Amino acid sequence: MARMIDVAEKAGVSIKTVSRVLNNEPHVKEGLRERVRAAAKEVGYVPSSTARALRSRRSYAIHMVSHSHRSAYVNAIQFGAVQTCQERGYQLMVSLMEDLRDMPEADLVTRFERLVEASKPDGLILVPPLSNDERLYHVLERFDMPIARVGPNNLPDARISVKINEREAARELTAHLIELGHRRIAFVRGKEDQNATHERYAGYRDALDQAGIALDERLVRPGDFDFSAGLEAGDALFAMTDRPTAVFAANDDMAAGVLMAAHRLRLDVPEDVSVVGFDDSEIAEKMWPSLTTVRQPLLTMGNEATRQLIDAAT
Repeated sequence: MARMIDVAEKAGVSIKTVSRVLNNEPHVKEGLRERVRAAAKEVGYVPSSTARALRSRRSYAIHMVSHSHRSAYVNAIQFGAVQTCQERGYQLMVSLMEDLRDMPEADLVTRFERLVEASKPDGLILVPPLSNDERLYHVLERFDMPIARVGPNNLPDARISVKINEREAARELTAHLIELGHRRIAFVRGKEDQNATHERYAGYRDALDQAGIALDERLVRPGDFDFSAGLEAGDALFAMTDRPTAVFAANDDMAAGVLMAAHRLRLDVPEDVSVVGFDDSEIAEKMWPSLTTVRQPLLTMGNEATRQLIDAAT
């Protein structure tokens, strides 16, 4: 195994300098910091988080809290977090909390008190819908640790927040359909407790308004970001006598469901109907035909949220 002295020799610096860089201590020139990190990566040196925790008050652990183990969106962000943790000598822990929205506040406080006491993380990563939850936001204010929120949120004081402009992306995607000649464009909403639903719908409305196309409320269907909701929405939309010529589903899983509904009716895609999604998840390229979608740099978002979190914890 590579040792710290190997890193020092490779970078041409002292062991003390290597230690300061790898422990994220301040007052180290950025060029020198990058040189040491590059040398550590080249020789394959991985700092021991256990040993570092004994020398400091930090645990060198980041805790990610998710609402679902089946979300491709969440899994991609998690992998990005793992990459950065490995590069920085941290460990990533993950907790699945599916029932937080219905939990009494006192129980919610107790749940996080136990999580913090058991893992003593240097920071928390939250993904939607938890990153958008105002009640959870106020509960976590009790804990003295940095928190990174990924995805769109409407919390005014979210200090570490990593997201794309979802409204603008949805506007551009809808405008693309309009440019192709579509005027009856349906929209399948996601979960109503997630800000992504409202941001993407707002972008859809912006594009219609800019093109002078009146909104037909019958073309807006409820959904919850999963395949079955898209299938149900597609069945309802394609049963209309004046069915839409294009469908914008608020994520790729629902778009895949809409596409399946079209196939069952032997509608040709894209000749009879165009179907688009959002996120560029794995299912988008595995469907036939492959979905037109908005690519979110989810790995990079996980990388960046974790990097900012670790920097804030030092």
